[in-house]
Amino acid sequence: MRAVVDTNVLIDYLQGRSEAAHEFERNREIDVSAISAAELWTGATTDARERAVEALLATCSIVSADDVIAREAGWLRRTRSVRLPAALVWATARTRGQLLVTRDETFPADAPEVRHPYRLR
Repeated sequence: MRAVVDTNVLIDYLQGRSEAAHEFERNREIDVSAISAAELWTGATTDARERAVEALLATCSIVSADDVIAREAGWLRRTRSVRLPAALVWATARTRGQLLVTRDETFPADAPEVRHPYRLR
């Protein structure tokens, strides 16, 4: 299955959380919004972290925000009251007909394309 994986799950994966690793096994093909990629690079504050982000993103396909994604993100921002970065990530999944894998509770659980596979305690 192919899915868009949100930033928080990607960070969990980098931190070695088994729940996130399971999502990478479950979703063999991982797409990452350019927004999430930028968020990961923001946290790459050491050489080791930079190498880890680079290695992770090398296994994924980075999806740039185009006009279709931008339009959908604008609609989501207006109608679902999510912040613009989150709307862009969500729109990436929606416009591609893919599942969005996230643990971010701001994404509604009632949206059929959003999956919250785990919560941190």
